[in-house]
Amino acid sequence: MTENKNKTFIGIDVSKYKLDIFNSSTGELKKIENSKAAIRQYIRALEFSEDLYIIIDLTGGYEALCVNMFFEKGFKVIRAEGRKVKNFARAMGITAKTDTIDAKLLADYGNKCFERLRLYQPYDCCIKKLVVRLVDLKDMAQKEKNRLKAPDNVPIVTKSIQTLLKVYDKEITKLEEHIEEVIESNEILKKKYKLLLEQKGIGKKIAFILLGLLPELGYLNRRQIAALCGVAPFAKDSGTLSGYRRTQSGRPEVKKALFMAALIAIRYDTKYKFIYEQLIERAKPKMVAITAVMRKFIITLNAKNKSSCA
Repeated sequence: MTENKNKTFIGIDVSKYKLDIFNSSTGELKKIENSKAAIRQYIRALEFSEDLYIIIDLTGGYEALCVNMFFEKGFKVIRAEGRKVKNFARAMGITAKTDTIDAKLLADYGNKCFERLRLYQPYDCCIKKLVVRLVDLKDMAQKEKNRLKAPDNVPIVTKSIQTLLKVYDKEITKLEEHIEEVIESNEILKKKYKLLLEQKGIGKKIAFILLGLLPELGYLNRRQIAALCGVAPFAKDSGTLSGYRRTQSGRPEVKKALFMAALIAIRYDTKYKFIYEQLIERAKPKMVAITAVMRKFIITLNAKNKSSCA
């Protein structure tokens, strides 16, 4: 962890009705209402600087007003994921929790982890919510399809399922069309979408998931993007022992999408087929070989998308 002495970080802890704000440069702590008028007044009194960064925690949507108002006034905004901030607090030995402590913690998190953080872009939230809803609808539709196959269904249940499936299909189509409109209206999303569709193994569904649930694509280095997707092997060595390398966590929907894309790529893309077959010939388990393809796949996509994010 390195400190950025030339930068100022303002940590904002968000709750439904108020904001706790800490300025790392002045040491000032402030409490204001989580309202348009109060935030506008605070921003007016704040001196703009290219080296000023606003670190705002994610609080179930209550942060949206604050994020948008600072962004619209030209400030550099970073949305801090709660899980990562908690891990940072644990690493720093901070166990107490109050809104004031959290505001200071956010500013410190921004300062010490700055190189790993990504500036907020307005399309992040919009397309993410649409894709999350699309995934939910498709999951619900699949469950109904599974129920339709039950051998002991009675006619009224079958009819009910079929009616619901028609509704789901209609809503899924409408949502997909809207997502495409959002992509078309944003130059960065448009370029990334086109690059994704050029890759064998990626269709509309997987492209939507990568755009909506992996906005970091094109902004991180190869190791960071692989770790974020849960396809990076982590060492398990200690002393004279050398443990088996395993992947860890990752974003579930992104990992599922990469798995499906890798299976198609292995079949139709000679480069990925070669990687897979080489590992199988070396007696590696099939899942290890597929994971290696997934890792190569996302690293390649990340490199291709760097130009569109520049």
